Amino acid sequence: MIDGWRINPQLGLLESLEGAQLLERRLNATVNNIANIDTPGYKADRLEFREVLMKKIGPRYMRAFKETVPYTVFKPGPIEHTGNPFDLAIAGEGFFKVQTPHGIAYTRAGDFTIDSQRRLVTPDGYPVLANGAPIVVDPGLAQGGLITMRNIRFNVSPSGVVSIDGTPVGKLDIVTFDNLQKLKKIGKNLFVAKGAKEIPAKNYRIWQGYLEGSNVNPIREMVQLIQIERNFQSIQKFIQGWDETTQRLINTATTR
Repeated sequence: MIDGWRINPQLGLLESLEGAQLLERRLNATVNNIANIDTPGYKADRLEFREVLMKKIGPRYMRAFKETVPYTVFKPGPIEHTGNPFDLAIAGEGFFKVQTPHGIAYTRAGDFTIDSQRRLVTPDGYPVLANGAPIVVDPGLAQGGLITMRNIRFNVSPSGVVSIDGTPVGKLDIVTFDNLQKLKKIGKNLFVAKGAKEIPAKNYRIWQGYLEGSNVNPIREMVQLIQIERNFQSIQKFIQGWDETTQRLINTATTR
């Protein structure tokens, strides 16, 4: 008994089962990170564990309850040269703004292309925004009106000014936030602002013909997998031992 509260006699078993559930969540996050090692602009997910003392079982018992706090690692990924003029990387702070069917979203993935409506878009077809509007590649500014990587001069300055055949058509909306952890990830590399205040980014530089890769560390994730497997095995052994002990007590009681 602690301060008038009783300790549940099955606390060890309960915490083991709870620990297995938490490990499953960590496993899911780790597997998802590994699956996105090659996803441009992907940010790794992590789980933080905290213990909260609370009345968990009945009015007279208390125990330490483990809660998970998910968070995203916003450390920049490596920037690699691709030579594709529609690939853009942000060196420094900030996100590209894109228009989705569900509203504005943000991404560090700059693997853009031109769609059938001559807009600069993400691989999912979401328009990239400049001055609050989609960037439209005016066919009149391209040689012969045919938009291909061969005959169009698509240039983006380090500050984000987009030019078509030397004519500026807009400045990319590059923004950051007062609290990055308030961003909510949707899909693989898109985020939406959930209570985070949008702020114009200042400390950045656009690299054209480059692409930011995933910030997942493969070695770290593999080590994490090994640790999770070992923890699962420990919990399994504990539960098995508890079950064997309980069975022996039952057998002893029934033979008296």
